[in-house]
Amino acid sequence: MLNGPPPKLSTEHLAMVVLVREDGRAGGSVPTYSLDQLPCLTARVRAAGITALKVFATDRRDATGTRAASNNSVMSRAIRVIKSTSPDMEVMTETCLCAYVSTGECHLVGRTGLPDQAATIAALEHQAVRQAKAGADVIGPAAMIPGSVAACRSALDAAGFDQVRVMPHLIVNSRLYSRYRAAMGIRPQQARRPFQLPMTGPTATAVERGLMMVAEGADSLLIEPALFSTDILNGLYAKADVPLLPFSVSGECAALPPALLAEEYCMLLRAGASRVVSHASLTLVDTLRDARPTVPTSRKPSQ
Repeated sequence: MLNGPPPKLSTEHLAMVVLVREDGRAGGSVPTYSLDQLPCLTARVRAAGITALKVFATDRRDATGTRAASNNSVMSRAIRVIKSTSPDMEVMTETCLCAYVSTGECHLVGRTGLPDQAATIAALEHQAVRQAKAGADVIGPAAMIPGSVAACRSALDAAGFDQVRVMPHLIVNSRLYSRYRAAMGIRPQQARRPFQLPMTGPTATAVERGLMMVAEGADSLLIEPALFSTDILNGLYAKADVPLLPFSVSGECAALPPALLAEEYCMLLRAGASRVVSHASLTLVDTLRDARPTVPTSRKPSQ
């Protein structure tokens, strides 16, 4: 368990979500960025005092997600652009296939129509190593397939990237992801999410899944959606000795105004979060500045 009082929310507790598309066109209400917009955005984020970017990218798609492990993928190029702009910016990635396969699923589909777990894990291994080669500091397995965290950790170590950290996504299925999917053009063919946690599932089961990821070699855990996962966050805080990062996803950032998001994030820190990953991080910086108390001007005593 990580001990100590929860600190007051500040920019050091925020990581900024960046959605990257090759064409830069927004597919919905969530901002997306083209590669040539990333230097300016990275500089703005760094000037605001935010030191980490969580990068999602979409690319050309096929049946096997070939572009996910390409040196010329949108993700690989985005990592290189960010690092060339701000070498000390921590780059966290999403390591998943949903933005690379024509089905829009997080996994590859076998001949029977069922998830091909072995093929998916192999694809994630290649993707993780490619992201590390591009300069990623933290890779984020998001398919929720058992064994995928250990496989990515082993692949990174074998390729000489033992310093690259692994932060898997612990995902509760929710409608709050719809804005993100619209922005990135991700349309899963199946309504059922076979590996994600159900919204109505018990907290203990979710905590156990997180602990399994830690046992597989996770250096930290991304817990999403933040708004509906405080019980899981707090349960893991009592048992997992790794940093816990709730992910404030697109739907909650759109639903709550900045002042309420700031209150939510204070609660998340109180519940055990080390840092909050958010689409609204830059907006929150302005809110935090506005909330700083001003020192009243002293008045001269009456003569």
